[in-house]
Amino acid sequence: MTLRAMLCMRAFAPALTALAAATLQTAAADISIIGKWQIVEAVPAPWAAPDALAALSGEGKRMLKTEVTFAPGTVVSKFKPFSCKSKVRYEANSIEADALFQGNLPEPNPTAAAARLGFPKGDIPGVDVRCLKALHTFHFRDADTALININRVIYTFKRQ
Repeated sequence: MTLRAMLCMRAFAPALTALAAATLQTAAADISIIGKWQIVEAVPAPWAAPDALAALSGEGKRMLKTEVTFAPGTVVSKFKPFSCKSKVRYEANSIEADALFQGNLPEPNPTAAAARLGFPKGDIPGVDVRCLKALHTFHFRDADTALININRVIYTFKRQ
């Protein structure tokens, strides 16, 4: 490699790094949770104890068809842990598969566990929903499908 080529690469490396970071941030920022959603699936989390699976399945089934409407500043739902009447903040994020669900996916291969849940390869976009009484992190399979862990049950939300 010539000296000129090395200098050019050195000059463009920071710009390429910034472009890659901006692309990841844009992908996360393109995800929006604003709108009406419904819980369409509920399954025990892969890290749940085997003796708890039946109870967790029952808990999840009771939540099916629950609707949640995310709006600027509020979240409306009959499910009280999601209902926030004011001061709701939404923050887009993007995390690696091994950090999904607070890092609880089973070892030795949390990426394979994420794939079994339908997540794409690479960083997973998400949205943190913060209100005065709670913080919920939604992980997106795609723009219209989000998953969340509550009490060792993984709920799948679909945009309505």
